[in-house]
Amino acid sequence: MNKNIFILLILFIGTALYSCKNQDDVYQEFVKKGGYVYPQKTNGLAIFTGYKRIKLVWDAPKDPSVRTAKVYWNNNIDMKEIDYSTITGDKVELYIDKLEERSYTFNLVNFDSKGNQSMTSEITAAPYAENWLMLHADRTVSSAQTNGTAADLVMSYGTDEMIATRFRYLNTDGNTVLHNHVMNAANNKISLPGAVAGKRFEYSSSYCPALGLDTIWNDYKKSVNPISGKLDCTLWGGDVTTGQIWDNTFLPAKVLDGIIDRTHRWCSAQGTLAKTFPKIMVFDNKKSSFYINKISLYQDQTSTSYRYGNTVEIYWGNEPFDPNAGASYATSPGFAKAITSVTYLTTTFYFSTSIWTKSWTDMQNFRYMAVVWKDSRNTNGYIDLFECEFYGYDAAAE
Repeated sequence: MNKNIFILLILFIGTALYSCKNQDDVYQEFVKKGGYVYPQKTNGLAIFTGYKRIKLVWDAPKDPSVRTAKVYWNNNIDMKEIDYSTITGDKVELYIDKLEERSYTFNLVNFDSKGNQSMTSEITAAPYAENWLMLHADRTVSSAQTNGTAADLVMSYGTDEMIATRFRYLNTDGNTVLHNHVMNAANNKISLPGAVAGKRFEYSSSYCPALGLDTIWNDYKKSVNPISGKLDCTLWGGDVTTGQIWDNTFLPAKVLDGIIDRTHRWCSAQGTLAKTFPKIMVFDNKKSSFYINKISLYQDQTSTSYRYGNTVEIYWGNEPFDPNAGASYATSPGFAKAITSVTYLTTTFYFSTSIWTKSWTDMQNFRYMAVVWKDSRNTNGYIDLFECEFYGYDAAAE
């Protein structure tokens, strides 16, 4: 019995020694004599994003044995190699372009002359492109108005990460002009030399994130409205309350002729009808395609003694106004419609009011306008109007 136990014990020990020897042989396949050599790994690794590209920056290795590096990305499918012998200075910069707009992880490994590789350094970032750009709001246009030979634009201020806005427009020679000035994010005004009234301008804004490599521009977009300018009103119609004309020299049409002086004005009645109010002047631009954002009424330009206007009401709309509606004009169809639509206003002229101007933030589309003179600063009841100017554009002529 004892002999059998002894034999089993010898077999167990032998089997154990043999198994240990086999495991040791397997382990020795992965053991390098003297241990593994690890070159210096990448230090100071940083990444900067750009338009469909990135820039990697890291410290040049101080280990003299390090000769090259490899950068892997896209699940190690793509790779770039760096030869440190070509690097001068303390920093290494590597650009990787033609990237998609998504997140990438970049792995950097250093190698010595014997092919030993360092520990891996890893960093992740996502380049930006059109999808990122779509998340950024652009400016809005507050006004675009001719001023002499130029057009003055007023826009909203720059939005998040905006750098600047550029412009192109049609000039008086019929050429499309790329303006040589831009509107930076801190400004909201710019002048377009030689811009044509009645035409839309185009603008495009650029954006760049903080520490971004690239400023990128969105596509040009047209302004919602054309540039507003003084309209030619010489073919428009004008009328006034019956009897409210001094003589045939000073007719309502004179206030639409584009000439501002005493010989080209309307004068109200003298004599028995002089103190009759209201005096109602009406205009018909004869189209439904006019968009107007400013009007100016000119009284005497040289003497305050002849500025007779006092309480004045302005109405506009697309139904005609009756110049003979009288004291109950507010119930007359055109006036009633304007009142309902809130397309009217009341103002007071002072002795110093030589030019009264009303501007609208939004373009007003109307064919008809009425100016109601409710009283006069002159004891005789006189009213003089030198000119009535309209600013905007004709959509049919664009």
